[in-house]
Amino acid sequence: MADAADENTLRRAIEQDRTDYLSLLNTLAQKSPAEAIRKDPNRLTSKSNFQSFYAEMKAHVALKNWVFAPSPADIQGTEGEPDYEFTIGQLDIEVASRTAWDKKDNVRVALEEKLNDTPYTAIITLRDDFTKIPYTGADIDHNEQLVDDIIDKIEQLDTSNPLDSINNNGFRIQFERTGSGGAIIRWGSAEKIPRDPDGRIVDQLTDKVKKQRGGRPLLLFYDADVSFLEPEDMRALLHGVPSSGPQKEVSDRVYQHRAVWGDYLRKQGYIPDSGTTTYMQQVEPDDPKYDLKHVGDSCICRGDEGIFADRAFDRVAGVLFIDKPGYGHFFPNFYSEKMNSHSVYEAIAQNMEVKSTKFKDLL
Repeated sequence: MADAADENTLRRAIEQDRTDYLSLLNTLAQKSPAEAIRKDPNRLTSKSNFQSFYAEMKAHVALKNWVFAPSPADIQGTEGEPDYEFTIGQLDIEVASRTAWDKKDNVRVALEEKLNDTPYTAIITLRDDFTKIPYTGADIDHNEQLVDDIIDKIEQLDTSNPLDSINNNGFRIQFERTGSGGAIIRWGSAEKIPRDPDGRIVDQLTDKVKKQRGGRPLLLFYDADVSFLEPEDMRALLHGVPSSGPQKEVSDRVYQHRAVWGDYLRKQGYIPDSGTTTYMQQVEPDDPKYDLKHVGDSCICRGDEGIFADRAFDRVAGVLFIDKPGYGHFFPNFYSEKMNSHSVYEAIAQNMEVKSTKFKDLL
């Protein structure tokens, strides 16, 4: 790793003595065909190549437990390193991931250490210059500089009489005397982060679908080690955004699949429990022109469908998604008109229920 790029996650883990991460890598290497996945080890010095290697080891473990035992196979003619993929019978797997070494929690840790046993509350607020969705290495480096700078200021604090506040372009930290009982550290407010505002995640998934081989069905594995991409964000990107209220009209693209997917669609609020394509509040008793809107009804309306509604995803069975806390979620493609992935969904859902939805329990 001496020759690795500065942002390479393994190099950073060694430099920062992140023993938990290093132990996880060791376990993944033992639980997966790591040597076959890595291809040329000299190519893993870049951040992107090493991250692909890491994600594909996780994919092997997840698929073996949540889907069925994978058998490795190369896909000829693909680009990118490593180009190792998985083939499971007639179901191909493409692996994608997103990661960011978001060090903002280090600010909280530094405050806890500095203000230990002092009667102060520290309130941390993110400012506009902190990139809340750090897609690129430059974004991550920018955030880390802001974190390192504010930590330097924390370390210089006089804990017997701290300033009212300290700040830089990324953080503002206010201090309030709260009496005895030890320090309290809290974030100033919950940040509402927009869902994939630049379309980077959608583009990433679309690029993976382009590697599909003929008519073979495809399953996408997505490892999201980032706080800004939660399961509901991925669900909304893939399936669409349901809404409720009077005079809602269900998307035909969703409703036409109710014969097979009806229970799932109703459970998710994608079609109304009332079973109607258009529903309103009943204004006149027994008036057949109006449908009763049941309490809790919601639906995906026309124009609010997700990217699975795109014909390019017709042979995609779904996305197996691991969030930052390490829990697995499977989002099936109920929109497909080329394949019925309901049996795949049932098998994965049952396996996850039996095995545990937390990835570390699989190791």
